[in-house]
Amino acid sequence: MKPIQTLCCSALINPFCPMVEALKTQYSFSCRLLRLLACLMAGGIIAQGVSCITAYLLMPDSQAAGMIAHFLIQDLSYYFLGCAFVILSLANILIKRGISSLKSIRIPSLILILTIATPSFLLIPRMDYLRETALLDGMPVMLSPFANYFLILNSLTFLLLVVQIFFSVVIAWRLSNTQLP
Repeated sequence: MKPIQTLCCSALINPFCPMVEALKTQYSFSCRLLRLLACLMAGGIIAQGVSCITAYLLMPDSQAAGMIAHFLIQDLSYYFLGCAFVILSLANILIKRGISSLKSIRIPSLILILTIATPSFLLIPRMDYLRETALLDGMPVMLSPFANYFLILNSLTFLLLVVQIFFSVVIAWRLSNTQLP
């Protein structure tokens, strides 16, 4: 911070006139990249949720609609995991370099990573196995003995999708509201 040479006397009289000029930080591109990634990720996760609900509403066969919705969740999870990891890593680097306002996105980013990875790598493969087992027995999964277990896994998957939407919006909101350079 250096004093402004020409307006020092008028700054003493006028309280709205700054006596020192703020220096621009060198991390403005990184902060803009964080905002862009967070907003794209939040929009993508919201679009994913709307697409999954649309598949269930428009298709008469709920098993086929579930397969399409789960396929969509699994394929998009790689992109969302990458975005969340980049946001968390870049935020940690910028926190170490002095931008402490980014501490507010650490916990939501970690929760987002967990809620993206859990359905994609744990729940949906298990549901695919249950679906295949039921089809080998010659019946849809709704009529198989595993129907209650499948319903619990399916409900958990969509509950975690709602949690993903919430935390991605929280991250985008916190990055857009903070006073970043």
